Order: sequence, then C-alpha cells, then structure tokens
Amino acid sequence: MSADSATARAGRSWREIRQEVTPRAMSRKGRFRQRLEWLKISVLTAIVGGLAGVIYLAVHTWLDDRAALAAIVESDPVRQVSVETDGTLNRKWVEDVLALPRGTTLMELDLPALRDRLQSTGQVRVAVVKRSFPDMLAVTLQERTPVARMQVQVGLGPPRQFFVAKDGVVYDGFNYNPTMVATLPWLDGVRLKRDGKGFAPVAGMDAVADLLVTAQLQAPLLYRDWLVVSLAHLQERDEIIVKSQEIPEIIFSRTEDFFKQVARLDYIADRARQLPQPGQIQSINLALGGQVPVKLTTLPDDPARPANPSKFPLQPTNSQRKGPRDL
Repeated sequence: MSADSATARAGRSWREIRQEVTPRAMSRKGRFRQRLEWLKISVLTAIVGGLAGVIYLAVHTWLDDRAALAAIVESDPVRQVSVETDGTLNRKWVEDVLALPRGTTLMELDLPALRDRLQSTGQVRVAVVKRSFPDMLAVTLQERTPVARMQVQVGLGPPRQFFVAKDGVVYDGFNYNPTMVATLPWLDGVRLKRDGKGFAPVAGMDAVADLLVTAQLQAPLLYRDWLVVSLAHLQERDEIIVKSQEIPEIIFSRTEDFFKQVARLDYIADRARQLPQPGQIQSINLALGGQVPVKLTTLPDDPARPANPSKFPLQPTNSQRKGPRDL
C-alpha cells in the first residue's frame, strides 16, 4: 500500500459517503389527517372573521343607526326619568331640557346627544345618561357652584342676572336659594364675548374664587360687606379690586398670598375703627406687600382734621399683632 493511498483513506470520514435514500411516501391516512387539520384551521378562521363582522356591525348600528337597532332589540317607551345631582337641579328641569318625544323607546335614545344637551346649559359640569331597562332613563349630574354674579343685557331685553363659576363659565342659574344668591358679590370690569349660544369663560376667575373663599373662611364679617369684585386691572396689573359697604376700594394682588392679604385687611380695618379721631377708610392697597398704603377721609363733623384725604402706612407693631382668633 502506498503512502498516498493511506493518507487519502485516513482523511475520509463517514460523512463523505453518499447516502441516496428515497423519502417515505405519505400514507392515505396521513394525507387525510393533514387535510382535516387544514379544514379545522379554515373553519376556525371563518368563525373568528364572522364574529368580528357581527361585532363591528353591532357597534356601527349602535352608534349610527339607532332606528335599525331599535327594530331589532325590543324595548319599552321611556316612562320615567330618574335624576341624581349634587346641586339644585330637579327632575322637571331635566325633563324640560331633554324634551323627549312622547313614545320614544330606550333604544331609540341618542345618549351622547342628550348628555351634550344637559352640559350645554352651563350649570351642569358633568352629565352621565344611562338606560335602565325596561323603561327608565337614569341621569346623574355634577353641578357648578357660583362664586359671583353679573348683570348682563342680552339683545334688546332688560338686564338679566347670570352666575359665574370658578372655571369662568357664565350661566343662567336655576333653583338657587335667594339667601345664598344675596351673599354673592357682583362681578365688574369684565366684557363678555359671545361663544355659540352662550358666553366665553371669564379669564382669571380661579384667582377670584380663591380670594373669595379665603375671605369667607378667615374674615366672614368683612366678606359679608363685599359688594363688587372688579377685574378691570387683573390682566395688566394682576390686581383684584373689591368694593365693600365699609371700604370703597380694597386692592388685592393675584401674585401674593391671599391669606396674608386678608389678615392685613382685617387688622387695618379693626385699627382704623379704634383711632382717637375716627375717619372713613377710602382705600386700602394690599398689593404692595408689607407696606400697605391706606387712604382716610375725615368725617364731615370732625373739624380737628383736614377734609382732604391722606395716605399713610398702617403697620402692626409687635405689641399690636392680632392673635389667631382675629384671623
């Protein structure tokens, strides 16, 4: 044996041996099982596609073709409207706003349209309208709370009273207690703009609401005399002007803490009443921080003081600071 033959034999392996084997043909039963699997997959795909089509058709009919859905699903005419609210609106008001045609069934109702109709009134902040089978429409309302009121002339008619909420929405309130309404200050220095059938929201009412709530909680005796809140200088100066029965002009700053400003106002008003020669406060400017200019005018029957108004800062000393009771 030659060296070349031995080297060639040693370099070969079993992987180099040609193995020509004819694959085993599939039996009749195997072909049947394979076709059966394909048939199952096809039937399952058809079922899933059919269900998807039915769901799409049902949703489309529910949203766009309520008459066809009402013909398919049997329901009774609406005989009752239930109302739950956190405010003053009642069932009669809801029924008047919705104005459902007589004989309308539950399935014929367009719930989103009914919800929008309720919320378009302004007094309703959120409305939820649901069907309650067999014949009841359930309405749940969250109402806005007014923080001020306005006199608005609409068209050629006489001025009407409107209410303004914390978010600036102006609306014609319904069923409010007259005693509560009388405690709301009038809003001034605002020019309303039309927005559809109503008015555009009043800018800056969130700051006004914070000031009014702070005064009502911390100095209720002062707040009781507040008559008018003016926003004439709110945008350019960040100032809110309050007119009360006792003080014709009180200037607050929107950028300063309202609690501190109300505390200073309470102190200054109390000290002014205790002056040896009393004078009438004409103006208090709380928008300048610690230095509070106060304008006093002497009473007509006080000859010891000049009649012209004078400005002076009223600042509490350490011995004159009021305690928590006075805040």
